[in-house]
Amino acid sequence: MSIMHFLSDIRNAAIANSVIVIFHIWVAFAIEGIEFLVIVIPVGVLIAGAYYFKGKIGAALLAIPTLGYLLVVPDLIEGLTTGPDADIGYFIYVFAPFWLLTILVNILTVVVEARGTSKYSNS
Repeated sequence: MSIMHFLSDIRNAAIANSVIVIFHIWVAFAIEGIEFLVIVIPVGVLIAGAYYFKGKIGAALLAIPTLGYLLVVPDLIEGLTTGPDADIGYFIYVFAPFWLLTILVNILTVVVEARGTSKYSNS
């Protein structure tokens, strides 16, 4: 499997997004508070729906959280350049690159699924 097929695989996108959602569920309980789940749970549902439906519908469902992720890119870059903050500390050096890679995987997956060229596409 080539690197492009790996990066545009809906299964890999679902796994990467699930790691982010699970991390944010922990953040909700440990740092932010239960109200933070109002944001996190719908994102998890969209990702699960994208994996379940695949194809054009899955691409549309995966594009929604991806657009939301793009809004936090400046914060991720700032976290990488200014150093650890009070909440997550040095974990930013692991979390930010993983999140940026997840955004890349999501974009490639949305394109492949929307075109119908994925081996999982059922559009």
